Amino acid sequence: MKKFFALFFSLFIVFAIANAQVDKDFDKLKSAYLHIQNENYQEAYNYFKEVLNIYPKEPIYNYYVGRCLFFLDKDPMVSLKYLRFAATKEVPEDVYYFLGRAYLNNYQFDKALENLEWFKKRASKKQIRELELDNYISMAQNGLYLSKYVKKPLVYSKKKSQLDHFYENYIFDEQVGTFVDKFDFFSLTKDSVKEQSILFVPGLKTEHEVFYFSDINEKRGDYDIYRITRLSDTSWSEPENLGDIINTPFDENYPYLHADGTTLYFASKGHYGMGGYDLYRSSWNWDKQEWTEPENLDFPINSPFDDILFVPSPNKKTAFFASNREAVKPNIMVYKLKLSSAEPYIETKNHEELVELSKLMVNISAESEKGRVVSEKNKPDQYELVKLKGKESILYKTKYDSLLDLAIQHQLKADSLKWIIDEKRMVFENTKEGQERAKISTIIIELEREIYRLQKDADNCYAQVRQIEQANLASQKSIYEDGKKTEKSDKNETTEVPVKTNVFVEPVQDSIQKSYLLMVNEGDDEPFSDYGLRIEVLAIYHLKNSIPVNKILPEGIVYMIQLGVFSSEKNPEVFKGLTPLFCIKNDNSTNRKYFAGMFQYLAEAEKNLPIVKSKGFKDAFVVAFNSNKPIAIKEAVQLESVKNNPTQKVVNKNSIDHSKKENDLSIIYVLKGQINANDSMIVINSKANLPENTDLYFQKKNEESFFIIKPFLSYDEASIARTKLKDLIKSEIEIHAYFAENQIPLEQARKITK
Repeated sequence: MKKFFALFFSLFIVFAIANAQVDKDFDKLKSAYLHIQNENYQEAYNYFKEVLNIYPKEPIYNYYVGRCLFFLDKDPMVSLKYLRFAATKEVPEDVYYFLGRAYLNNYQFDKALENLEWFKKRASKKQIRELELDNYISMAQNGLYLSKYVKKPLVYSKKKSQLDHFYENYIFDEQVGTFVDKFDFFSLTKDSVKEQSILFVPGLKTEHEVFYFSDINEKRGDYDIYRITRLSDTSWSEPENLGDIINTPFDENYPYLHADGTTLYFASKGHYGMGGYDLYRSSWNWDKQEWTEPENLDFPINSPFDDILFVPSPNKKTAFFASNREAVKPNIMVYKLKLSSAEPYIETKNHEELVELSKLMVNISAESEKGRVVSEKNKPDQYELVKLKGKESILYKTKYDSLLDLAIQHQLKADSLKWIIDEKRMVFENTKEGQERAKISTIIIELEREIYRLQKDADNCYAQVRQIEQANLASQKSIYEDGKKTEKSDKNETTEVPVKTNVFVEPVQDSIQKSYLLMVNEGDDEPFSDYGLRIEVLAIYHLKNSIPVNKILPEGIVYMIQLGVFSSEKNPEVFKGLTPLFCIKNDNSTNRKYFAGMFQYLAEAEKNLPIVKSKGFKDAFVVAFNSNKPIAIKEAVQLESVKNNPTQKVVNKNSIDHSKKENDLSIIYVLKGQINANDSMIVINSKANLPENTDLYFQKKNEESFFIIKPFLSYDEASIARTKLKDLIKSEIEIHAYFAENQIPLEQARKITK
């Protein structure tokens, strides 16, 4: 009897330990899943990597490990290894979202676009909104364009620094100024939730100093750029928002007004960019008293990561900026570049070349005075403040100098593009294949259009420079309003003598031979479709193919996105590659309405609306037409044909809603089998013999049909049901295990639920 009790007690202990281990394993699984939902990726990774070592071919654990590594490792190739494997199996559809973002970070913009658009077809409206899917699609499209032609960077140094005070590595001449934390400068209480805000303080204190900084827009909740004027040592003006040209509904931060008093550099997540914070510049338009449209500083200064605080030296020969492309919080990398407008643009060949360029490897020797930017030795009065009229900003250089700088920049960039065109024309002449010739001709047209724009901007600047020169010659006064010096004459009298200035002589411009090449479609290519919306890197609309006006629309309901109403015809470049485009103009009016995209269903139009808004058309909206006549959206929806739902569900009459139970963090078992048309009725009839808490689904993939019965709460329950069905159906029936709607190894599930 004692032996019996001893054996019984031993077995009891063994079962207790086994049950405790099972509970512990299940708790670990639930905990890891919750870590994923709460974005605690390091904790989740520790568990899923351990389980993946046991089940290396299990798709769901490859998916979770790849998803965690996407956020934990800066090298996208690490996460791509797992995500690519998982995508070939049955895992959550958002694997294509993470694949797209990983490809984006790896500069494979074409693959990023392919995966993101694939996921968008399967995503819900909630997923599209919460994951900001349309924004990432735009980033991939922009990346294709911005990385096509680039300048090879000249890098003096790269240094890892703490994010909290990285700007201390921006070392300039003391007279230029310093960067400080905004909260410290204004003696504000630091808020750990708020994003970092850096302020540039000029070295020479002057009356009515203007400071640029970033702060939260209380109406929208995003970060905007503001400026504020020091009225005295103790008082300030009200902060002034820089307006919609600079600020977007997304974040803008890290502003810096250059010493030329005209050029503003800043970082933005909302303008035309390739991901994260991109860097931009905008110039103050003296005539219109407004900022010009921000210009992206291009790859490889910009990347799909956060690139911030671009600060050129006063002579614009060197610059600092920071990026997290090679660093993880709390660190960031600070780069020092040599700026050279004379460097030609080169055409990139593949993504490996882009990855190499993005690393910004040090490739030129450091300056003799290490860590310092040698400032240009200007005349003492060259950076004196200029007295301006009305509401003009306080600037650090004269209008004459600023316009001259802009003119030279535009001219040099136009000249470098001419060099590329000459090279392309030589390639065109030696190319025989028609499709390739058409492709090259499109590139040449695009480059010529860009040269024309740059040359026009340069000519406008030169014209204003000449006006200032003529005005000063006529008045015999210096172009600097405050630029007078006192000199003593031979008679010891003090007289006002104008400061001599170097008058810029405009160089003789090279004539640009414009020979527009027409694209010839060869073979039986499909005609261009007006349906849908896409962003064309090489725009199809130009001088030879203008935007169609009053085009006859297809019969029935058609939706389009209205971009705006304009009083004159617009250059296609204004619409930033949006395709297709349409224009409607009434005979009795000069106003023109421009539209983008064409859709058969309202849902499709609404999905594409954020893409249009991300291109700068913030007031765009969806309109409807019926047989070429505008109608109300409500009326269009009533007339719109609704597609049948391809998924069928067969439910018992006495069944109840078990969705809440299925959404619990529990393990369930599912029966799945392939059937033909004759078997479907057998499965439906046999459903009466299955547990009441199960539902029957039919699913069609490609040309094959499947049935699914779920949920079973134990393996034994699912196994009994499979035996009953196998007596009726000849095809193989499989048992699968799921946790949180994701398939997990059957062996692991049985171990936990045993």
